[in-house]
Amino acid sequence: MSDLRRWPALALLVAAILAAAPALAAADGNTRYLAFQFFTGGVSDDYQASFPPPPADLYSTIGGLKERLGSSGSGERRAGFIVGPLSLGTSDAGTRNLIRASFEIALKTDMAVGFHIDDSMFWRGMDALNAPANLEWLDWSGTPSTGRRLDWSAKPIRIAPPLCLNSAPVTKAVAARAKLIGSEIASGVAVLGAAGKSQLFIGAIAGWESGIGRDFDTGQPVGYCALTNKGFSAAHPPADFDQARADVTREFIGFWARELHAAGVPSDKVYSHIAFRPKTKNALVPSDTAFAAGVIPGFSTYPAPGHLEEIAEELKKHGNPPWASSEGAAIDPGVAGAGGAGVGMEIYLGNLFNHGARLVNVFGWGVGGADNPFRRVAEADASLEAYRKFLTGAALEEAPYHAPEMPATALADKVHRIQAELPAYVEKHGPARAAPLARALDEHLKKHDFRAAEATADQILQMLAERQ
Repeated sequence: MSDLRRWPALALLVAAILAAAPALAAADGNTRYLAFQFFTGGVSDDYQASFPPPPADLYSTIGGLKERLGSSGSGERRAGFIVGPLSLGTSDAGTRNLIRASFEIALKTDMAVGFHIDDSMFWRGMDALNAPANLEWLDWSGTPSTGRRLDWSAKPIRIAPPLCLNSAPVTKAVAARAKLIGSEIASGVAVLGAAGKSQLFIGAIAGWESGIGRDFDTGQPVGYCALTNKGFSAAHPPADFDQARADVTREFIGFWARELHAAGVPSDKVYSHIAFRPKTKNALVPSDTAFAAGVIPGFSTYPAPGHLEEIAEELKKHGNPPWASSEGAAIDPGVAGAGGAGVGMEIYLGNLFNHGARLVNVFGWGVGGADNPFRRVAEADASLEAYRKFLTGAALEEAPYHAPEMPATALADKVHRIQAELPAYVEKHGPARAAPLARALDEHLKKHDFRAAEATADQILQMLAERQ
């Protein structure tokens, strides 16, 4: 009976998704990095609610990653790790120590290192920014935001209100933090260079799904403070509110990049990081926002219909530059949350690296327990084979992603009824007859063979009706 109660919900039916991606720009001959994100350094309450705990021992964790990969790569294909988020709210000492320790680990393990900066979300700890002129508004009258809404899980998370990205105190704080991060990175890069290992520096991702965001209580987009600073008002609103917000975000990304470059980060080693919904009108963050001054464009790349197509279109408009998967996994978060399966890691990597990606930053390694869907996908044996294939220089397979085949509403209703009634049947009559049918239904659902699934569901319902 306990096995039956662990049946997945109907949402398990959702398959891997993503529309076919046309050919993007070929790799430009620079080193390409297969990196793994490790969540480190979070100390504020905002972090506690939003990120997995950091590894107990980062050095041993990276050593274990290298051991499972079998090598750190060579030449123009390298494996590495990315730490972060480095945020405005992290202490200066904590930021310095993490960057220094990460470079030391890179030298000891021969694994490339990169840094993921949270550009504006997690600023708690900087009390000087907690003022109305530095926080976003819900309207032209200056009504303050109730907090920023993060839809990173089934239950929305409330964090600190969005910063007004172009207020003078905010840009001053960003400049100071970029100088701190950039100067520490420059020192670390110099050490790598002196050791003849310059290729072990992946770069800095200047943002964590950059954007102005939504208000928590109302769900409404904010940005009126930043737009007021741009000269707009109730009497003189922007012609396109969403585009104006995106322009502010793009300028903010470019400001981070400029300050990091000024502090010593190599000009070709700063990436942006935005998330967008394909072909969505009035998007909070449209796809072209990633193309800020001074950055290699970077995106979240979870499997979603039309996603790679839109990236390809934007890259073409901008001369097909190299680009980055600044965050991603071979499983869509919605599918993961519903208990569904991901796509093959080799196909996922091939659809990125084969089409101009200089960096792929994989989320999921070591995250949560063994049953965490992102961890299962990231650490699966087949995924390890795909990583090794890339690192040894072999060509990666690629294939179009397909939108999921969805079951009829009638099947959904039948499965819900079975989930509700079968446990009582098994408790009363035993599992002998029910268990084989339950296993068969489960297999059909996993294979998305909905015709066979519905036939089996009908058998189970008939069995339930006979024994009432």
